[in-house]
Order: sequence, then C-alpha cells, then structure tokens
Amino acid sequence: MKKLLIATLSTGLLLSANAQAEAPAAPAKAAMCVGCHAADGNSVVPNFPKLAGQHANYLEKQLKDFRDGFRKDATMATFAKGLTDAEIKELAAFYAAQTAK
Repeated sequence: MKKLLIATLSTGLLLSANAQAEAPAAPAKAAMCVGCHAADGNSVVPNFPKLAGQHANYLEKQLKDFRDGFRKDATMATFAKGLTDAEIKELAAFYAAQTAK
C-alpha cells in the first residue's frame, strides 16, 4: 500500500509540471495539493476527492478542520497544519473556480 501511495504521488508530481502551466492563477500553496488532487483539482485517483467546482465555503471549512484537528487524516493534517486562514481562503477560492470534469 505504501509503495502504491509513493508511486501515485511521484506520478502526480511528474505530471504536475504540465498541469501547472495550464493554471497560472494557482496560489503558491496549491503546489502541495497537486500530487493527490491534480493541478486543477480534478483528481483521477478514486482515493483523493475532486476539489474542482466545490463550494469555497465547504473547502475552507474542510481545510480548517484538518488544520485544527477536528477532521482526522495524517496526510491532510500535515499539509494543512502550516496554512493561515488567508491561504486557506485563497486555496478554497481557487479550487471552487475550477471546472469539475
């Protein structure tokens, strides 16, 4: 399982360079989301939810809940732990503005 996760993340990171070029308006912190959720938030891996097109308020609440420990996931908690409220708001607005595929 660990090897699958590493392979998935590595593939996502390798493919992210092309995806990043298509989304120039992405906030800097979105780079840490690409490996699992794709550059535009349209994850192709069933284990990772699609963020594109979700309501900004929903995304903001989920990130704050991961950051503050109300929602439990070791990976998401690690990423969200260092986010400020302003960065969370920016990420939520970015992914909410993306078109779900």
